[in-house]
Amino acid sequence: MSTPESDERTDAIDAILGATGDLAAARSAYGERVAQRLGLAPADVDVLRRLALEGSMTVGRIGEATGLTTGATTRLVDRLEQAGFVRRVADPTDRRRVVVEAAGDRPSAVAAAFAPAEDAARSALEPLDAATLRALAAYLDAAAAAYDTDGAAAPWRPDPANAAAAATASVVGPIASAHEGRLVFVTGAPSITIKGGADLGADLYRARFTGAIPSARVRDGIITIRYPKLAWFDWRARIGDQWINASAHWRPDRTEITLNTRLPWLIELRGGATALDADLRQVDVRGVEVTGGTGSLSLALGKPSGIVRVRVKRGTGNVTVVRPEGVAVTMTMKGGYRSATLDGDAAIDEQWMSTPGAQRARERYEIELHGGANGVTVRGE
Repeated sequence: MSTPESDERTDAIDAILGATGDLAAARSAYGERVAQRLGLAPADVDVLRRLALEGSMTVGRIGEATGLTTGATTRLVDRLEQAGFVRRVADPTDRRRVVVEAAGDRPSAVAAAFAPAEDAARSALEPLDAATLRALAAYLDAAAAAYDTDGAAAPWRPDPANAAAAATASVVGPIASAHEGRLVFVTGAPSITIKGGADLGADLYRARFTGAIPSARVRDGIITIRYPKLAWFDWRARIGDQWINASAHWRPDRTEITLNTRLPWLIELRGGATALDADLRQVDVRGVEVTGGTGSLSLALGKPSGIVRVRVKRGTGNVTVVRPEGVAVTMTMKGGYRSATLDGDAAIDEQWMSTPGAQRARERYEIELHGGANGVTVRGE
């Protein structure tokens, strides 16, 4: 039989458990807001905050603190190191071991973003005596240990494939001394969205990856993105007079990239892509080359600087290119196509088309399609 005292105790325990859950949710949401403001992933912010507090950590310790797998932790540290936020150095206490330490001012900015909330939490603890504080610390340690399991006994566990699909990562890279940018996908890539951004400040680019997380490196203005083996495939075949494209995806992999419009850009997809949708109207594009083929290609281009070539090799599905009204363009099509129009004029068994006087224009787009395509539309707006 319950007593008023036992009921009060039960209510207090329930209140503590509820407050603990609320604290975890609030802290997670706060971290996501900080990450969004700084252009980082929540896991990146967590690691930078820990490094700001602890000074240095091994990669293994970072994995333990974040709960990430060894591979995911290594990729996270790689991204932060490539972006100039951390660096790997020899452990001063054991030169055989490598530790990760903060670099630049981004870790300090992360710590400063959390300071107001942590100061408020310290103020709330200030009235408590040492015994109560030790009891609270013991409870929190025990609660953390209770949740630090692999969930083997849980009645429901998420499908690992679905868990991977939910993975996201935000990456940035500094301009440093670069005067031009080059974006290179060295392997096949999933659906890619590219746009220009005038408010990137000192960032060369910003990217958000969903699903499969690639490595992204920056050096002298050159961004190289390399995907691991993806859980998707594409194939193309010609049936009669029509190209058929098929894709099978087990994960919603996506790549979203914003390029700093202060620099001219060259874009290369060496391994092809499921789809490329690029709004480059505000970007000074010096060239686009897709050598691995795509399921679909959509480009919105601005006024060209000189002669700008757009090359697609190994075929594609539907191609749409939009450029400013009146800008000269030539179009070469090899490998066959089902339909093709240039400013509304249809090609009839032609492999070459152009706007009037395009070959003499000093500023023009030269579009080359090799390997065939379903439908090709080039128009002005």
